[in-house]
Amino acid sequence: MLRALPTWTCWTLGALGVAAALWHATRAPSARETAALARAQRATASAAHPLALRDVSAESGVDFTHDADFHGRFWLPEEMGPGVALLDADGDTDLDLFVAGGGSIDGSGPAQACRLWRNDGGRFTDSTEERGCGIHGPAYGVASADFDRDGDVDIFVARLGPNALLRNDGARFTEVARELGVADEGFGTAAVWFDMDRDGWLDLYVCNYVDWSPSIEKRCYASGVPDYCDPGAYESPGQDRLYRNVDGVRFEDVTERAGMRGTRGQGLGVVAEDFDGDGHCDLYVANDSTPAFLWRNRGDGTFAEDALKAGCAYNSLGVAIAGMGIACEDLDGDLRADLLVTNIRNQSHLALLARGPRFEDASARLALPAWSMPWTGFGVVLFDQDHDGALEGYFANGAVNLAPSRVGDPRPYVEPDQLVRFENGRTRDVSEGSGAVADESSRALASGDLDGDGDLDLVVSAFNGRLRVLRNEQQGSGHWLIVDVRDERGGAALGARVEIDLGGRRQVRFVRAQSSYLSSSDPRVHFGAVAASKLDALVVRWPDGSERRLEGVAWDRVLVVRKEERR
Repeated sequence: MLRALPTWTCWTLGALGVAAALWHATRAPSARETAALARAQRATASAAHPLALRDVSAESGVDFTHDADFHGRFWLPEEMGPGVALLDADGDTDLDLFVAGGGSIDGSGPAQACRLWRNDGGRFTDSTEERGCGIHGPAYGVASADFDRDGDVDIFVARLGPNALLRNDGARFTEVARELGVADEGFGTAAVWFDMDRDGWLDLYVCNYVDWSPSIEKRCYASGVPDYCDPGAYESPGQDRLYRNVDGVRFEDVTERAGMRGTRGQGLGVVAEDFDGDGHCDLYVANDSTPAFLWRNRGDGTFAEDALKAGCAYNSLGVAIAGMGIACEDLDGDLRADLLVTNIRNQSHLALLARGPRFEDASARLALPAWSMPWTGFGVVLFDQDHDGALEGYFANGAVNLAPSRVGDPRPYVEPDQLVRFENGRTRDVSEGSGAVADESSRALASGDLDGDGDLDLVVSAFNGRLRVLRNEQQGSGHWLIVDVRDERGGAALGARVEIDLGGRRQVRFVRAQSSYLSSSDPRVHFGAVAASKLDALVVRWPDGSERRLEGVAWDRVLVVRKEERR
């Protein structure tokens, strides 16, 4: 993460996008004043729109505290993880929970194993040993998908070398990364499964953060005390990797052949989407303080890096933000996939609206600076929390460097998570009283319906802190629909889109598992609505352009839509 610039510098930059009144400020507010303003805004907003998320970690049986190997050395890898995944690991339709392990970074101390909990109607049981997936950390990104098309969801784990691939045979997992060719020994962070060549097999893109080893560590300070260094201090951005899936039995590293070798960044977030509508899946990579990547898929096995031309390499001020987590949903109702990228304290989160082949920075217009600048955002999920047809966003926050006011604090990197409502082309913080918490330094964030009641719950990890299960306890009168889109072989149809029409109002959701920060969520898409009338139409469009239209679909159900195999 790009470490915070001096407060007066960041406020000058951020003020350009906040409001006219701030443009004429004669002095920079202190960190304490900025945080107080944000709390006041949150309290005012949430009083008008109460929302509810409850921490049920203990009662649900989940007990995990991340070991960051934090011993006062302030090594860069300490503060990154852990990643999480929600997936149906045992085929019983419940979403199980996987979390990446931590432990000793240089091998001089104990390792912490990854953990898997089996879900039985919202109650979790540790099945790590039973399922054979207790590989050791330090581990970071988690990406789940059925890469070998055998009907079981597999798990890729990005680590501080070597990476791991847990192949699921239904009863147990087997670690096969080296055997299949994906055991890169870099500093792996985010990863995403997608079909790059439309051959029906899921390929894999892996972000590498920094070419790190203990020998390149430096001593950095904040307010006169030791602190974590800016990743740019190492002058060693990582080389991402692209692996082509060969019939589910091996992978070949096609990074060079695809035209990606030599283009380096400090990748922390990645999302796969057909941004230009040409039928080929592209990639957007959020890099930390280096320009973002937009890998346009040419359809011939090669990619062109197009972020600068497309207007998404930097924000509108020309700043390469500290990009971390990514949400990719329709933010403005035009049925296109937009981007929301989380950022560091004293810089605004970044909202990029799709405008044909380009993107527009709409962060100021959506009022993101007003509530996002006091905190450092990592994971982000956009979802209809209260079933009224509008999006909410949950933001997992946690500091990465010391604020002057936190020197001497026993837990200086703790920041409050946030719940934010999107409405009428603006955003507002509705965190107060919502269940968004302030007792951890949050990192990864995944979503899915854990208890089968039709609304989306959340799982939040923390750097050197506890894993939290947040149950959605919205009491609204709205209705819900979960659409489970399958390909012709019965697997999740990653890259498909679902569009609904309710009384002339159209909404779209995108079938994907990987987004947010180091996370995999349930790939099934979720809609909410106030009215209980049947949908005028529901249209599923698969990546190859084929469509299926359904009419008169009822609410409050899980709808499975399968693609017919072409003859």
